[in-house]
Order: sequence, then structure tokens, then C-alpha cells
Amino acid sequence: MSATLKDIADQAGVSIATVSHVINQTRFVSPDLVQRVVAAIENSDYREKLQKKSKTLRIGKCSEVAFIAPHLLSPVYAQLASSLSARLGEAGYTLSVYETRDDREREEHILRELAANKRIIGAVVTPSGESPAEYDAYVNHGMHLVLLDRVVEGALADCVLAENEQALYLGTMHLARSGHQRILLLLENHRVSTTQERLAGYRRALAEHHVPYDENLVLRLDLSSDLECAKAMRKAFAAKAFTAILAGGNRLTLAAIQELERMGYECPKDISVVGFGDEPWCEFTSPPLTTLKQDTDAMSRAAAERLLARIQGDASEPQKIRIPVMLTIRKSTQMVGQGPFGEKAVSPDEIVLTKEEIARLKRSSFKVALSFHYTGTNWARLHESGIRATLEKFGIRLVTVTDAHFDPNLQVTQLDGIRLQDPDAIIAVPSDDRVTAQKFRQVSDRAKLIFISNVPEGFGKEEYACCVSVNERENGHNAGVLLGEQFVGRSRVRVGFINHGTPFYGTRLRDMAAEQTIVESYPNLEIVRMDNFYSIGNAYEVAKRMLTENPEIEGLYISWDRPALESIRALKELGREDVAIVTFDLDLEIATYMAKGQMVRGLSTQHPYEQGVAAAMATAKALLGNVEYKYIAVPPSVVQPQNLLRAWREIVHEREPETLRQLLND
Repeated sequence: MSATLKDIADQAGVSIATVSHVINQTRFVSPDLVQRVVAAIENSDYREKLQKKSKTLRIGKCSEVAFIAPHLLSPVYAQLASSLSARLGEAGYTLSVYETRDDREREEHILRELAANKRIIGAVVTPSGESPAEYDAYVNHGMHLVLLDRVVEGALADCVLAENEQALYLGTMHLARSGHQRILLLLENHRVSTTQERLAGYRRALAEHHVPYDENLVLRLDLSSDLECAKAMRKAFAAKAFTAILAGGNRLTLAAIQELERMGYECPKDISVVGFGDEPWCEFTSPPLTTLKQDTDAMSRAAAERLLARIQGDASEPQKIRIPVMLTIRKSTQMVGQGPFGEKAVSPDEIVLTKEEIARLKRSSFKVALSFHYTGTNWARLHESGIRATLEKFGIRLVTVTDAHFDPNLQVTQLDGIRLQDPDAIIAVPSDDRVTAQKFRQVSDRAKLIFISNVPEGFGKEEYACCVSVNERENGHNAGVLLGEQFVGRSRVRVGFINHGTPFYGTRLRDMAAEQTIVESYPNLEIVRMDNFYSIGNAYEVAKRMLTENPEIEGLYISWDRPALESIRALKELGREDVAIVTFDLDLEIATYMAKGQMVRGLSTQHPYEQGVAAAMATAKALLGNVEYKYIAVPPSVVQPQNLLRAWREIVHEREPETLRQLLND
């Protein structure tokens, strides 16, 4: 049986307290008694126990380091304490932990007690105060001091903290790039450095995104009272004057998630959330939480190194060490659809006609014309089908459908012909942003304009009734995820982007969202080349040149299916059928490549029939004088080989071709 302290005391003929004083060197003990205690230890297995302990731990005077933290229940401070204990233990010091509850008087009392404690050689402090004099007094008294997680400007102590401003900048930019302009920032109601820095990062990101700062969207919370904190959150959340929440602390993150759950909000459908502090539970919430993660291990390591350097006599000027914070993107944020003027997207489900409105439409004999950029695609056919079926239900006559064959000058001529038919509304897909703008403006004098996908350049929002589109941010995000997921587990994969060079609002937004997703979520991918095509046939040359000059490219993002088909032709000629392609919109030829497992790995597709229905509904509302629905966004869908047949039935509204079924069954 292993010897105990009492066994040693009995063998040496002394008290247990005397044995403890000899081992820990905490009081003078006569040499004779020391010799008897040491002999008893040497003659027992207690010596081995002490040897194991003494390999890492110092005994007696100046053997401990204090960690003074605001909240011991906070996962971040618990992680810092654990990591500090391990780091300092390797140097032979034990860690004592104290809680201030962010009370300056309590902190001052703890520091005074520690300064008088001969066992304490130094302290790591997360300060509650703001005056450097409050801490300099202890440094001047001889206490080794390192500030952790918060800074006190001008203090004589070293400081280690996270990149707080950059962290909130990253979180805000992620939300702003996803279309959120009303972002509620949660901060603790303290004027400590971290709070100020995090607010600065939030404001900087808003300014760069040209979003006005609104003090009403900064909610300062007192975490000392769970009840008051919950009440303040409930009041702010009930108003729902925002589309996203950005938490400026890990305790705030948990409190926000709990309150959203209590109030029945669904994340991210109702509200997107970015949390602060990446705890294990963040990955297992529903949905998994996007977070700003502090590197607590790196922070505690840096703090321990600075403290040990001071203990060993380093007399250099105080250092301020910043540790980066990482944005971990999961599923708690969504892309928000926005119209050309930043207006919030309206769901097609919100466009409903009353019985009285339907009766008025049927009595009025309204006429509508349809001006397409091109009709030779499944996309255009399905739009037209949705428009026709819906208008017919309301007694609205579709008088003409024109096809400009992607020629803006031809579309201008066709609009003159449409004008002669005197329609009450025109549903149009502009073939060019600039050339057609003036003619559309002329016809808007006598007809309501409903645009699909894009609004011509220079149009004011009062000059047209509505724009109907897919949610292009979500569309681009889907494609970015599809491309990124092709190379999970790989490092340094090179990819290229083949974008539409004409500055259509929708395609530009889609391309930007795809790029954002790759940059933020897939750091193992490098976009080495981004080229533009200006006509569909031009995509062949763009792809051929890109892969010839950048043969290391393994994946391609291409703006939609028809230029993707031209790019595939170029890749086949180059013998590069190993390249993974993601693109947009479901048609038979692109679906055939996917079913064969040739190059096309997946696509994000619009629902053109449903978009046609939405355009017709917006037209009906506009004919009745209601033009409040400025931007209607229809959610896209992801299509991959495993769901291709089901997606075909849902999107094309017909049974899948037998060729696709056979290819997938082979």
C-alpha cells in the first residue's frame, strides 16, 4: 500500500503539519527534524510520489501564478484557465483561479491579497478597470503581470488579446455580403476594450459596404442578470427590425440562441445568426452555428510565455500581442435576396389575389406582351408556360411573344412593334443592359413593365412595376458550395471562374456570391483565373485560353449552362475532361453530361415555371394599380446526379427523358 503523509509523520515522530512544512518549505523547521522527515521519505515509496510531483511543480515560496477572470462559467475563460494551467505547469508553476464578476472593487481586493501572498510569483489578469495606474502599482511593487483578453492602454504590463476588431469586421462582412443590411449587434454593457474594439469592427464593415450605422441596432446587455438580459432581447427580437444577429461574446451567443428558440424563430429562415466563441455545442445545434472562434490555446500560450519571460528577468518594453480570430461558416446564415435598389426580396407566396381583384381583372380585358431575349431554351419555354397559364386564369390576354435572339437592336425594333399593339403591360427579359434601356423607358409611358432577371441600366424604381428573379445570392452560394465540396480534404486546389462580362445585375450578384463562398468557406481552393465572356459562343475561346495558360486548374465555375456547354467543347478538344464543372439551370444537354458523370458535377437551378407564375402574378397586381412588390425572388434548387430525376420532374414539370433514366441506371 502506498505511504501517506500520516505514515511519514508517524515514522519520523513529528506532526503531519511538520512534514508538510518540510516538503513545501513554507516554515522554518530545525535541521534535525528535517533530517528525520527526509529519512522517513527516503525509506518509503512516498519518495516516488514526490519525485513525480517535483518533476513539474515547484514547492513553497513563489510557486503559484494567479489567473483573475471575469466569469468562471464562461467557456472562453474556462478554456483559457485550462490551457494556462497546462502551459505554466510545464514550467513548474501551479495555477490559482479567481473570479471578479467584472467588479472592479472585487478585482482590487483580489490583487491586494495576491500581492501579499509569498507563494504568488505573478498574475494573468483579464482587467475590469480602465486606468493604467490601477495595474502599474502592482507591477512597480514587483508583481509580474500579464493582461489577457482585454487591454488597458498605457499600462506597464504585457497584453495578449484576440483580434477583436478584425473578428467583428469578418462577421459583419460575411452577413453584409450575404445581403443583410439590418444586422443587430449584441454587446455586453461594459466599456471594456474588447467591447469598444468589436463595435469598431462592426462599424468599419458597415462603412465599407455603404450601410449606414444605426445605434438602434446595437443592443447593449447586462449579463449580471439573466432575467433582465432575456427581457431586453425579447423586446428587441419581437420588433424584428433586422434580418441577422451578430453576437459580440460567447455568453451573448448562447443567450441569443435560447431566446430565439423560446420565441419560435427559425434560424436562418427567419433570422441569420453569427455567434462568438466556438464551443462544442455550436457544431451540433440545429442548424450548426456560424461562429467567430478565438484561439484560446494560442492566447494562453502567448500569455504564459510573456509571464515566464518576465519572471526570468526580461526587462523589455511591454508588448501587445494580437491573436487572429477565425470565421467558421456553417448553416446559421442565409443569403438574402435583394433587388437592384437594395429592396428586400418578396417571396412569391406573398403575392395573393382576392376574389374581388380576380373579378376586376376578368372584367377589364387587359392585354399583355412578352419580350424575350431568346426563346430557344427550356428556361424560356417554362417561363412562358407559367406566364400563359397564370394570365389565362385571370382573363388576361397574351397578345404577342417576341424573340430577340440575344440581339439588343432587334429587341428595340420588336418593342416598337409591341407598342403598336397597345398592351397594358409588358413582361420582358432585357437582352442588354444599356442598348435597350431608352426604348423600355419609352414604352413604360403606356404599359406597366415587369422585368425578369434584370432591370435596364439607369432605370429608377418608379419607372417599372416589378422585377422577378431567382434569389441570385443563394444561387451563387449553391454553386460555390458545389465546387468547394468537390475538393474537400484536398489542399491547394486551383479553380477558374468564367463569368458573364455584361454587367447584368442578377448574373453579377450570382458570380460575386459564388466567389465569396469559395473565399470564405473553402480556403483550400485558390481562384487563379477569372475571365469574362460577352456572347455565348465566346465562352469556347475563353475556356480554351484559360486552360491552356493555366493547366493546373481542376475546377470551373461557369455563369450558366449554355456557355458551360461551349466550355465543355473546348475542354474536350484540349483533352481536359478531368475538370469539374459547376454551373446553372437544368436543360437536357447539361443534364446528360451530369448523368454520364462527365465533367458536370452539379448545378444550381432556377424554377423558371414558378418564376413565370410569379411574373404573371406581379403583372396582375400592377394592372390593378398595386406596384408595391418591387422585387420577387424565387429560391433556387441544387441538382446533383443523385437527385437529378426528381429535380427534373419538379423543375421541368414533366416526366424525365428516358435517356437520363437509362444513363443513371447503367
